[in-house]
Amino acid sequence: MTKFIIFLIFLFTVAGCATKDSSSIVGEKSTQDRFGNAIISPLNDLNIVQTAIPPVIQDALKSPYQIPDDHSCEALAVQIHQLDLALGDDLDAIALHKEKTMAEKSGEFIQDEAIGSVERTISGFIPFRSWIRKLTGAERHSKEINAAIAAGIVHRAFLKGIGQEHGCEPPAAPLKPVVPVSLATSEELPLPQE
Repeated sequence: MTKFIIFLIFLFTVAGCATKDSSSIVGEKSTQDRFGNAIISPLNDLNIVQTAIPPVIQDALKSPYQIPDDHSCEALAVQIHQLDLALGDDLDAIALHKEKTMAEKSGEFIQDEAIGSVERTISGFIPFRSWIRKLTGAERHSKEINAAIAAGIVHRAFLKGIGQEHGCEPPAAPLKPVVPVSLATSEELPLPQE
């Protein structure tokens, strides 16, 4: 029991030193931020540390299909930029990124596995983790975050659709039509015979 109390004191100390950037919930994070989040994941499970939902995402959650009062191209670009900061790149921007080399992919894989291993190990210290998450409200907060992310993504797409309809240039409209990779590389499929 003493080891568990010492471990909790260590986690509280790390949590006090860790700074959570509430401006982004799913955007690109550094390895150091991801490692810090993995270390304090038990505090998330106990609902002591919560990820804050940025205001721009909270607004999108209230009404994802709300047409903004000012739907000029400049105003749409500002709103979409704020959503990009909170959510990370949109699909049209991701499609433009260059293909990563095998070394870059391998490095990311190793980082992901190392951080995942740390998080699984630390979370394994909490007995009956799923029940604790439910009892402390951490599970409900995770669902709220997922709903907010979905609403933010829908709202950004809706705003880009408005921008495209008004003839705006990116970022107030999509960069280019996004074609799924599987469709872009496949040949025309024959129509079924009746």
